[in-house]
Formats: sequence, C-alpha cells, structure tokens
Amino acid sequence: MAFKHTGHSAVASAMDTIKNLDMVSSGDSILVSVSGGPDSVFLTHILLMLKKELNLKLYGFSLDHSTRDGQSGEDLEFVSRMFYDLGIKLFTRKVDAGKWCREHRSSFQEGARKLRAGFLEELAEEHNIDKIALGHNLDDNIETFLMRVIRGSGARGLSGIRPVSGKIIRPLINTSRQDIVDYLKADDIEFRVDSSNLEDKYIRNRIRNQLIPFIRDNFPGDLKTSIKRAMEILGQEDEFLRGHAIETLKKDAKIQAGPDNIEAICIKLSIKSIGKYHEALKRRVIQTAVELLLGKLEDISYKNIRDILYLTQPGNGENRWLKPLGSLMVFRIGEYIYLANTDYTDDLDSDIRPYVREKSGKGHGREIPGKEQEIKIGADTDLEDFNFMVRAKVLDYPGGYCELPQSKVMLDLDKIKLPVAARSWQDGDRFYPLGMKGSKKLQDFFIDAKVPVNLRGKIPVFCDREKIIWVGNMRMDRRVKITPSSGELLCLELFEK
Repeated sequence: MAFKHTGHSAVASAMDTIKNLDMVSSGDSILVSVSGGPDSVFLTHILLMLKKELNLKLYGFSLDHSTRDGQSGEDLEFVSRMFYDLGIKLFTRKVDAGKWCREHRSSFQEGARKLRAGFLEELAEEHNIDKIALGHNLDDNIETFLMRVIRGSGARGLSGIRPVSGKIIRPLINTSRQDIVDYLKADDIEFRVDSSNLEDKYIRNRIRNQLIPFIRDNFPGDLKTSIKRAMEILGQEDEFLRGHAIETLKKDAKIQAGPDNIEAICIKLSIKSIGKYHEALKRRVIQTAVELLLGKLEDISYKNIRDILYLTQPGNGENRWLKPLGSLMVFRIGEYIYLANTDYTDDLDSDIRPYVREKSGKGHGREIPGKEQEIKIGADTDLEDFNFMVRAKVLDYPGGYCELPQSKVMLDLDKIKLPVAARSWQDGDRFYPLGMKGSKKLQDFFIDAKVPVNLRGKIPVFCDREKIIWVGNMRMDRRVKITPSSGELLCLELFEK
C-alpha cells in the first residue's frame, strides 16, 4: 500500500512501522486508546491520515480514573471535544481507579493498566472491532527495558514491548517522544500533560526523569539507539528460544486441548524429562507452558516460575500443589508435574479432574517456601519477588502521633531483633495485628480483608529474627508499636516499582 509521508520524522517513523509490520489492512476497524496526552493524540492523527486511503473505521476510548484532583475528568472532556471535532465515535468510562486498586491490592499503575485493557477488550468484542491501537512510543519501550533490567528479567522481558500482540498494535513503538511533541507543536495540535508524570513516586518516572538524563549526560554514545539495537537482538533470540521450548513441549509433554479449539487446558511433564534440560530451557519450557494455558504471560513473575520448578526437584514437590495466579494450578503426582487451567476443570481428563476440583476450592495451596531478602537499613532495597522497593531508615522518636499513609510504618527499634527481612506469606504464619486482640492467622487476616487468593503472594511480609513485624501496606504487629517511652524508630516505606 502507498503511504503518504508528510516529511516529518515522527510521521515517517510511525508510517514505516505500520507498513513494515503490516499492522493495518484495508477495511480494518480500529479502537484507539486515548488519554489526551501527546502520544495518543498523535496516534489518532496518524490513523486519520490513513483513514480514507485504507477505508478505516476509527473509534476512540478514553477512561476517567477519577484522580489528580479532577484533572483526569478534564482530560476526558478534552478528548471528548477533540473526537467530536474529528468526527470519530468515542466510548468513555469513569471509574474510581484508586479505590479499585486498593480493593484488589494492586499498585496504581498496574491496576489502571488492567482496567483500561479490560474495557478495551470488552468494547472490541462487543462492537466487533479488528484492532486496538495503543500509543506506546520508543521512550516508553526504553524505560520498560531499564525497569526490567533493574528487576532482573530474562531475554523475553528485555526484548521490550511487542509492537503487535494479538489485536493490539503499537504504531509509535519506534518513534521518539520528543519527535511526537515537536510535530504536535509545529502543527498547533493541542494535547494534555499528565502532572503525575513529573513526580518521582513511581520507578518508571525515576528512570525517565533521573536515570536516563544521568546516563545521557555522563556516558558517551546514543543510549536510545544502543538499547533499541539490544532489544531487537534479544527479541530475535527470544523468538528462537520460545520456538525451541514449544518443540520440546510437543515432544516430551502430554498436552490436552480444550473445547472450541483451545490449544491447551492441561500440560503433563515427567520430572525425569525436565531434569535433563539445561537450566535455561527448564525456565523456558515452564514459561511457555503457562503461556499456552493462560494465553498470556503478563502477570507471571520470576517467583512463580521458581516455585513451579521447585516442585520438579527430587524430594521437594511430592503431593504439593500451587495456585500461582489466576486460573493456573500446578501440582505434582508421583513423577509427573501437571499445569492446568481451572476454568476448564470439567473438561480435564478423568484421572486428574477430581483432584483439581477438590483443590481448587481450598485457597492458595501448600506454599512453596520463599526466600527471605534482608532489608538494608539506611538505604533502598529492591524487593526481588514483589513489585515494590522498600526504604528503611532509623529516626529519633519526636513524640506525639501523626497520621501515616498505608505504605509507611514507624516501629519501635528496641522491640525488633535485627536483621529485618521480607518474604512471601506462608502456611501457619501468625501475627498480632495492631488494633485487634490476641493473635491471628495471616490467612484469616487476608480473608477478613477480602484480599483475593491470587494477590496474597504479592504482599511482602516483613519479619525480624523472631516474628512478623509488618504485613506490607496493610497492618503492623502491635508488639513493635511505638509508646511514649520509645527511643529510636525504624521507618519502613514501600514504593511501587
């Protein structure tokens, strides 16, 4: 198809990406996710340039998160006016995203992403829309790469944001943020600026506002070009390794397909076969099995894969079972490990169906012992198994009382047996919740607090040598509470990564 470039580098880059990756076909209907920021405004104008030539049907979607003291509502009003002027149908939703994230024990950025994705998928299905266009740009991809480096991702994560994933297309993935802003300003096209992007509360913002400028100013070379090249190489290697893992599963595993052409609802692998794999292939095979069962890998963590592999080690996993996330259940019977999607329990083979049906209603399963990570006092510690960093420092008790956010606690240092460590919760955990009488099982505490089963493992539990001292973002243990006679305090504060 013949694209008409305006000559501006931002337009040329986006058009080349669409063409080279065959993102858009003639007659496609496309739902554009629009926040009012420069990326989504530019994306809308790019697709408008192609609308007549390719006979596209364009729709927009904008979500008011009810945040930033009403600014998110103003963003929605701006988008509504823009789409009215452009003659494009706009779908809108309003939700209290902060409340939703608190109820689902999710970080705000992760929760908001899930909310938007859910609405977009529903609208696309309801209106039979072919593609969903998102405004991720080259800078977003580089920031994601650096975030994943910090978190210790493998090649799959370091290959960056995928330009095409099912119905999702990202036409701006090779276009820089500055080029986009320059184009909009040159053509006097209005856009909104999200003030929260200037805050350094989130790790992505700290990478954008602090780390990248520091590297750019202090080290030679073109950072963006280097990272872009690395992502391309890692992406190619990831595709190769994923293909190898799929071939290995087809050869060694028994894969049960589901109804309606579902590729897999249960995968059975022998412990002996797994034991022969190279360590890198073990992770890949498990990762790929999870992807085949759930259709995605977005929420699977390093800890999830590590815990599943724990079941395959001699003497570790006999008669254990896990529900790492969502509808995924993993269990070992004899010398075989099974990964099953519990949404299709009734369709599973008869030899394992009763087992899965029985265990599905029993909570989180027998938790695999998680490693403890020591917390550095006077510094920030990246919690490897969680989506948080914790800042720990010692303070003098100023006296009196002050209200603290849920993400921060002040503890009596004299009542703590150092060192302090963070870990996942475990069966049998018990603590003394502040404001309650007596002790309480942590599992019962989670149930009372309505924490979903699949999110309990994402809450860091802080312990000293003898006891739990804080269930992160939820409740401290009253045995370490401050009293008028307290001297030094240990301050723990959680930050989303």
